[in-house]
Amino acid sequence: MKKLLNLTAVLVIAAAITGSALAGTASVKSVRLTAQHPRTAFRLRILLPRKIILYIGSARVSTTTRCIKGTTVSKLSRSFATDGTRNMLWHIRGRQDVCYLSVSAAIRGQHGGYVSVDVYH
Repeated sequence: MKKLLNLTAVLVIAAAITGSALAGTASVKSVRLTAQHPRTAFRLRILLPRKIILYIGSARVSTTTRCIKGTTVSKLSRSFATDGTRNMLWHIRGRQDVCYLSVSAAIRGQHGGYVSVDVYH
């Protein structure tokens, strides 16, 4: 009986942890590029980011990430010409107070492209 109660407690705690981890994820901005709309640009203000992920599909993308922690400002500019997933807080210290992300994208090739930003708090 004790083992059953312990197992139940562990499952309840695991479910709470999983639920809070999923609640901390948000898809902040998604843009689909087409022949009618071959370019886009947007800016995001993100409070207390733990992770900022950029997804790229068939697009050329340039980004600038500025993060502020207290009086310290970190800035990182990057360009991408290949598809994939990118960590936008790469080489920026953790636990920032606020980050500003600027993204500009253009379609690559004849088919549509895709750009998305996900934030983990």
